[in-house]
Amino acid sequence: MIEGLAHVGVAVKDIDEGIDFFKEKFGAVLDTSNVEDGKMNFGLHISAVVRVGSLAFELMQPTQEGVGPVGKFIAERGEGLHHISLKVDKFQSAKEDFESKALKVMGEMGGVMAFIHPKTCKGMLVEFTEIA
Repeated sequence: MIEGLAHVGVAVKDIDEGIDFFKEKFGAVLDTSNVEDGKMNFGLHISAVVRVGSLAFELMQPTQEGVGPVGKFIAERGEGLHHISLKVDKFQSAKEDFESKALKVMGEMGGVMAFIHPKTCKGMLVEFTEIA
């Protein structure tokens, strides 16, 4: 069911600054496999994936201060670890398994990813996805 870590989500105020930080401090490489500039606009936030060896970090910048999940997170907590993402082999099976274990699944997107609510997961926001 769980194949490993898909990525670690990090909330940042400035995505370019975040990318530069990961490049300078950890030797990260910007993943441009999906879009040429590496940045994807999801409406309420912009994301970029940087890779450090076999690890992936999704850097997320809100498009409006204090708005949306990432904007509210930064307003309340500042920049930092937002979520971990688990790679699963079969999304629907994983979802059913998590729900059977009293984990609250929320925010399902496209039948390939969703989140487990922190209140049912030791305070952690956990994403699970079929997409690496």
